[in-house]
Amino acid sequence: MKTSKWITLSAIALLFSSCVPRQQQGGKIVVVPPYTHPQPHTQQFPQTYNPDLSHLYTLRSDYIAGDYQNNPKLIALVDKMVNTHGFDRNYLYGVFSQVNREPKALELIGAFKNTKARNGVISKTSNNGSWETYYANHAGAKRVEKGVQFWRENAQYLNKAAVVYGVAPEYILGIIGVETNFGGFTGTYPVLNVLTSIGLEHQTRSKYFMEELEAYLLMTKEQQFNPTILKGSYAGAFGYAQFMPSSFRAYGVDFDNNGRIDLFTPADAIGSIANYFKHNKWSEQVPVTIPAYYSGDRFTSLDTGFDTKYSQDYLKSMGIIPTMNFYGYTGKVLLIKLTRLNNDELWMGAPNFYVITRYNHVDYYAMAVHQLAQEIRNAYFSSMTR
Repeated sequence: MKTSKWITLSAIALLFSSCVPRQQQGGKIVVVPPYTHPQPHTQQFPQTYNPDLSHLYTLRSDYIAGDYQNNPKLIALVDKMVNTHGFDRNYLYGVFSQVNREPKALELIGAFKNTKARNGVISKTSNNGSWETYYANHAGAKRVEKGVQFWRENAQYLNKAAVVYGVAPEYILGIIGVETNFGGFTGTYPVLNVLTSIGLEHQTRSKYFMEELEAYLLMTKEQQFNPTILKGSYAGAFGYAQFMPSSFRAYGVDFDNNGRIDLFTPADAIGSIANYFKHNKWSEQVPVTIPAYYSGDRFTSLDTGFDTKYSQDYLKSMGIIPTMNFYGYTGKVLLIKLTRLNNDELWMGAPNFYVITRYNHVDYYAMAVHQLAQEIRNAYFSSMTR
C-alpha cells in the first residue's frame, strides 16, 4: 500500500508541478455600513471542482481522434503545451480526442461571415435595441430580490471584499446578478469544446480563443481537475463570476481560504470579482455615474460611449447638465446614451463606470450592473429598518 501510494503521489507531482500563486491582498480600510449576521452557505453546486485525478490515467491516446482529428493547429498547441509547460503529450491527445464541435456556440459567437456575435460577448459591440428591453432581460425586480438574499447569505465575504479591495458590495452583486442571476444559470456548454471549436474555426478571433484554450489547460493543471467536465457559457466563461480562463488565472482568489479557487462558490466569486475591479483601477473615492439633462427627445450632437471623454464644463456649455451633484467628482466624464422607446437618456460616467466596462465592453451592460447594484443596495438597507 505504501509503495502504491508513493507512486500515485509521484505521478501527480510530475504532471502537476505548478500551482496558482496566492494573490496578495491589500487595500485601505473603508467604512462599511453594518451587515446582518452572515448565514452559512450550505447549497452544493454540481459544477464545484472535483479533484478526482483518475482522468490522468484514462485520458490518454497516441493521436488526436474525434471531430478535430489530427488538426494541425491543435497539434501545434499540444507541442507548445508539452515543450513550454511540461504537459504529457499522450494525455493531451486523449483530452482533445474527447472534444465535440459546438456549432451553436460558433454561431452565437459570430464565427462565420454570415453570422453576427450576440450583443455583449467579449468584444465591443453596439447597444442594439431599447434600454427597457435590455434591462428587463438582464436585471429587473426578481434579480433585486435574489440579490438581497444573496447579500444576507454572503455578507461576511462582501464585507471582506469591501475592506480588502475597496469595492462596494452592491457592485459585486450587480456583476453576479447580470452575469448569472446569482448562480441560477452559469452555462451548459463544455468549456473545452467551446474554446477548442472557436479557437480552431473563428475567422477573426482565433488567436484570442487559442490563448484562452492554453490558459484553460494550465488552469486545469494548476487546480487539478478533469478539463472535460467544466461547463460554462457559449464563449467559454464559467462560474458565478463568468471569468474566462485567463482572468481566472490572473485574478481568481481563494477568498474562503479552503485551499482551492472555485468560482462556483459565492466566496471565491466575490473575492475574484473585487480583485478584478481593483486591478482595473476601481477607486472607492470615485463615483460611477449620474443622469444628465439635455433639451430634446433624441440626442445626436456628440459621440457617446464608454470610450468618450469630455470635461464637465464642456458638456455644460453644450447644454448637457448633471441632474445632481456628482459627489464632488470634477474630472472628465464619459457620455453614455440609453436609447429608450420614446427618448434618449444621457448619463455622465466617472472612471469607475469605465472599470465596469472592462468586464464587458458594452455601455448597456455597465449601466445594467450599476442600476441593479443601486436597486439591490436600496432594497437591502430598507429591509434592515423594517
